Amino acid sequence: MKESIKKRVIELLLTFCMVTTGSVFVCAVYNRVFWSGDTFLDAAILWQLLAMAFVCSLGNFIHPYREVSRRREVFNKGLHYVYINVVVLGCGYGFGWMDIENIFMLAAMMLGILVVFVTVSFVIWRLHERETENLNRKLREYQQAAGCASEQ
Repeated sequence: MKESIKKRVIELLLTFCMVTTGSVFVCAVYNRVFWSGDTFLDAAILWQLLAMAFVCSLGNFIHPYREVSRRREVFNKGLHYVYINVVVLGCGYGFGWMDIENIFMLAAMMLGILVVFVTVSFVIWRLHERETENLNRKLREYQQAAGCASEQ
């Protein structure tokens, strides 16, 4: 498997795990706020959350693995955020997780989306930053070693 494909798959799985964890957390808070008491959740919601998290993770493919302008990067991130909102709100409506006419439910769902999106984006950004630093360090070491070899 090519290294670039392998990295994309690993990032997709990592994103899926983080989105799933964030979604379960938001679901727990959301249920406590809007359906407090002895609410029994159907086991189908677990499959629904997994499906939603997977579809959300596919949004990673909006971002290319190459240098793009800052403006394009901001555009891609905005597009990704809109994509996530459409997926989550669509699932929320389609699976009956929320009453679309209840403004408080909608606001809570959108706040949950924002929190999970920002958290996952930050973690992915830090991982990319760490990888960039590691590659730059290895490049400097290589250049220093090549410089020392040419002096001899």
